[in-house]
Amino acid sequence: MKLDQDCVRDTMLLIEKEISFGSFLRFDFFLESEILSKYNSETIKYTLAKLDETDFLKSTTRWVNNDLKDFSTGMVTWEGHKFLDTVRDDKVWSNTKSIVSKFSSVSISMVESIASNVISQLIQKQLNI
Repeated sequence: MKLDQDCVRDTMLLIEKEISFGSFLRFDFFLESEILSKYNSETIKYTLAKLDETDFLKSTTRWVNNDLKDFSTGMVTWEGHKFLDTVRDDKVWSNTKSIVSKFSSVSISMVESIASNVISQLIQKQLNI
């Protein structure tokens, strides 16, 4: 299954928006979220499973017969905030996706790097450098 980078971004932005210190967001929250409603449950589950493998979140999962049955997260990590700070802006995201779409395989770390370069170019343009 292919990782949907838009779903990764939307999920991380949702977590950042909804999480409060000491609380947890649980599996059903993501499956029932209006923000993620444009994705099917399989895409959301896969995204949560893959995010659990990253350094972006402090999270826990429970699997039954190779199916994600439970997910919860209580915190975005330092690396997760770095990722979000890089891809949060819609203009930056749009430009990043435009660049990424020209390649058949681009990792999330590469997406973050490209977004960082897009931000740098926008800043240079703004400062007339």
